[in-house]
Amino acid sequence: MKRPFISNPNKIIPETMYLHVSESAFVVVKGSHILEISFENQRITRLDTYEATKETRVYEIYGLLGILEGVREKYLVVITHVQIRGYFHEKTVYSIEKVSCLSFHSQKAKDRLDSRAKAIQTLDDSDSEQDFQEDIHKHPVSLDPEVLVDDSVPVEENSASTSSVVPEDNPSLPSPPPLRRSSSLMTRFRRSFGKKKEEDTPVIENDEEVLEETVPASTETVTEQETLAHKIVDMEEEFNEWILNEDAALEHRLVSQVTELFGRSMFLFSYDHDITNSFQNTSEKNKLDPTRKDLPLYLQVDKRFWWNEHMLRDFIKENLDEWILPVMQGAMQLESCEVDGYPFEFIVLSRRSRERAGMRYQRRGINEDGYVANFVETEQIVFFEREGTQHVVSFLQTRGSIPVFWSQSPYSLHPVPVLERTEAENDAAFALHFSQQERLYGRQVSVNLTELSGREAVVGQEYRKHVEHLADPNIKYVEFDFHRETKGMRFENISKLSTSLYDDLVKTAYFWEAQSSDIDLICCRQKGVFRTNCMDCLDRTNVVQSAFGRTILHLQLMRFGITESPDKGLHFYEQFEKRFNNAWANNGDMISRMYAGTSALKGDFTRTGKRNITGMMNDASNSLARMYFNTVKDFWRQATVDFVLGYHKFEIFRHVPQATLMSAEPGIERRWAKIRSGAVDISSEIVIADDEVKIAGWTLLSPGEVQKLTAKKFEEKVVLLTEKALYVCSYNYNLEKVIQFKRIVLKTILRLQMGEYILSSLTPTSRRHDQNYGFRLFYRANGEVVRWNTGSIQNQNLGDLNIEPHEPGSATKSDVKGEHNHSSDSPDSEETSNMDQGMWIAFKAVRYNKLGELSEDKVLNCRDQVKEIVEKIAKACGYSLEDDRFVVQKPVISLDEAEKTDGIFKKMGYKIRKAIWI
Repeated sequence: MKRPFISNPNKIIPETMYLHVSESAFVVVKGSHILEISFENQRITRLDTYEATKETRVYEIYGLLGILEGVREKYLVVITHVQIRGYFHEKTVYSIEKVSCLSFHSQKAKDRLDSRAKAIQTLDDSDSEQDFQEDIHKHPVSLDPEVLVDDSVPVEENSASTSSVVPEDNPSLPSPPPLRRSSSLMTRFRRSFGKKKEEDTPVIENDEEVLEETVPASTETVTEQETLAHKIVDMEEEFNEWILNEDAALEHRLVSQVTELFGRSMFLFSYDHDITNSFQNTSEKNKLDPTRKDLPLYLQVDKRFWWNEHMLRDFIKENLDEWILPVMQGAMQLESCEVDGYPFEFIVLSRRSRERAGMRYQRRGINEDGYVANFVETEQIVFFEREGTQHVVSFLQTRGSIPVFWSQSPYSLHPVPVLERTEAENDAAFALHFSQQERLYGRQVSVNLTELSGREAVVGQEYRKHVEHLADPNIKYVEFDFHRETKGMRFENISKLSTSLYDDLVKTAYFWEAQSSDIDLICCRQKGVFRTNCMDCLDRTNVVQSAFGRTILHLQLMRFGITESPDKGLHFYEQFEKRFNNAWANNGDMISRMYAGTSALKGDFTRTGKRNITGMMNDASNSLARMYFNTVKDFWRQATVDFVLGYHKFEIFRHVPQATLMSAEPGIERRWAKIRSGAVDISSEIVIADDEVKIAGWTLLSPGEVQKLTAKKFEEKVVLLTEKALYVCSYNYNLEKVIQFKRIVLKTILRLQMGEYILSSLTPTSRRHDQNYGFRLFYRANGEVVRWNTGSIQNQNLGDLNIEPHEPGSATKSDVKGEHNHSSDSPDSEETSNMDQGMWIAFKAVRYNKLGELSEDKVLNCRDQVKEIVEKIAKACGYSLEDDRFVVQKPVISLDEAEKTDGIFKKMGYKIRKAIWI
């Protein structure tokens, strides 16, 4: 009978593939299997035989992650460096240490592999932001990936280091490596402001709809600085070159981020064992379908944890089963242990879901599909053998963000949570989440560790309210204010929680399977799961989950007959307790790096069972590091995660560096489309008189200041057209209220001016005429009526006339209609101008489908939108689009005018932002 675990990693040799880089294709050889991927059209073909040519170079790799599709070219992503993490049933589990993104071009691919080989030998940093600036050595260098199986990583027993370490006496596998540093900010400034032009220097792109007041450069000031004339000319030329190379720069950033994402020991895989399903889940699926174990590996996996499925879509389409390698983001720590003379293997394995995946402040709470941020399934496993029978025992726990709509700003060390969406939307998503969890895991014991008072209480109270409202008998909700209970470093109070839930732990039980040549017996099944959360589902959650794991492990060891000391607990076995604590601490560190960028806080308590000043100092340092990652790097990482998973197209990288530094949520454009449609409908019901018929309605951008073409803030207004008038509504999208509207009688409209409306010349997108279009509407002032919703005037300070969520609020249509009717009767709420001079108002079309989520054949560009709108207004006024007496074809703001306002100081500010963010 094969043992389920082998403690000597040198007995298993990784499955090696040979990558042949020829002049026309990649050819991958794995045993008797041969695969060709052509450079010209990336066609994937199986081959029976292959003979390498003289020009071909051969490299060793360990797998294909898939094909990455940039905006300029595609890349084959290959695994070049792995580390053995452990074994299940003699099947090896690896972590990915380094990957390479190979261009479908022979020499570029060879140079990339050669440079990565050099990096593997000389560098210990998988952050590849400078890979494209490295000197390329043109002579052939064969890639020699290493398999890291270092069995001894000595560390002091009381070390307060937050990196993942293993005690000196531990013969088991290595723990995850420490966090690595990225390139320095000063280096980026030197690259940005140096005289040498760098083709590969990334260029940031402003969101053309996030506007600032432009200040024309002073000609007199510039001419006075004659000594700087040559430098300014050089800067202008360099700036123009960066503009032209923006896509190349962003693509290099994408390749860098993908290389970093998959190259930090955070992804696990096995060539021939499904690690995405828990042991109980695997057993139940195999029972339902006995042929399942014979299926290709990728058809067995739990897709929630299959991270590279989108990148492998071409392989899946061609049914290239033997080449499809599922990888999972997660952590695995394995320990060989002994208690009272009984040997066993102890494993902590975590699987991080790809649904609503991402970084700490970029992804919080829940989405419409019921998935929560930072959802992790953690399985505590024990392997042991007794009288020729192999025993596998596992206990499953989950963690995940509080399942309501909420967010936090990345700009603060301790930001205040903000609740979002309507009550109905929260109810629906909350119910869907727990419906999914009960289907997957059974009864839920939901342990909320957030503060019951203070800044965190608003989210915790919302959680409790929705649990009570749902009234699901399969949910037990438990509150434990971790910070209050452990104040003054009284971490021993955590035992109060596990003690109070002891009966629930016993009832939930665990999975236990016994196998031998004669029997395959399920001794016990887990009935439910403990779902634990704090704000981040990191530090406090990891401490409490390890406490639950400790309690259940003690019960298991007694039942197995390994220990007969129920009153002593694990503390009695000092060496084993060290390994138990170390495994859970490393697990927490790894999950924390995936979500927050640093090791876990409170790791000293998880490792040693004690809290000390040194650990608190390390926590303070990690907190500051987290703030840096939250504000500087995480929005790029988030965009990369969404792109790799197929949630966004390449457009996401052009819109990452916005003022909010938040990467757009998947599906946000579809949601915006619904919100805009709803805004038009609600505004129509409120403002259009009963004797008028609506012809059309739109949402358009307009300067926040009257009779201005540029402004610090643009509002997205609702514009409605009837056969009698044009209505321009200021609308609060969060509260779904009309704040104010203007009614312009059609017969008072004098003319329309239609043309490009360019607000910035700094980026290629902001310079495009077809996506920066607008019109001005000229009218007699005596035809204007302005009305306010007096009940909503107080909400004007919400900064709110955009779609982004702000302060929570709610209003029904009947409330708004009542307020509107009241305001129409109030003399103070109506202003009728008697001015004789003409007035005008400017509109800029909203660019839809910026992220490419909507069907392109159903979305008009800005120029076509404006033409359609102007044609309908002109027709309602009795004119045609071609009548130049009424419709004037003339730029609202031309590119030349925009370039004049983008002075040298604005361009310098643009370069500084580029240096920081790209």
